[in-house]
Amino acid sequence: MKRAGVHHLGLVTLDVERTIDFYTNKMGWKIAWCDMLTPHDGGLIKHVFFDTGDGSYISFMSPQKVPGVPVEFATDLNSAQRLPGYYYHFAFWVDSLEELQEKRDNLVEQGVDVTAIADHEWCKSIYFRDPNGMLLEFCATLRELGDEDQVMRDRSATNVMFGDDPEQERWFKILSGAPAK
Repeated sequence: MKRAGVHHLGLVTLDVERTIDFYTNKMGWKIAWCDMLTPHDGGLIKHVFFDTGDGSYISFMSPQKVPGVPVEFATDLNSAQRLPGYYYHFAFWVDSLEELQEKRDNLVEQGVDVTAIADHEWCKSIYFRDPNGMLLEFCATLRELGDEDQVMRDRSATNVMFGDDPEQERWFKILSGAPAK
């Protein structure tokens, strides 16, 4: 079978050890590749690839004393662009609602602040943040999408996300996110 999806996403971290801990211990992913790069101008870049479990990867580069690169900067895409914390995010497949609940339970057990299961009509999701401030999502597709789904229309009335959940305000705070460095 010819693969045509994403090979890897390349992101940045200021704390590669904390990032490795999160993605291996909390997400349960394995490290696929690590290397260190020495830019021509000096400094060092630590580089790690995580196997997401389906043949695609997420990589992080961690610049250290690289000329022209600030020592501290926003490592999440939203605050770096001065956007609300829910625009740029990465969603990962789960095959069922049961698996989605298992992912949520596991993350909560690991001390990760996770939303309740959000209902988007055609899929259900949970949201949480990595140590770099990136908004992550596990998502289960509920049904096949059809022609009617492709029409741009206001779905606000039917897309209630967290319904009448009394902790709804807390869930939206996770989505909005505090800027991370």
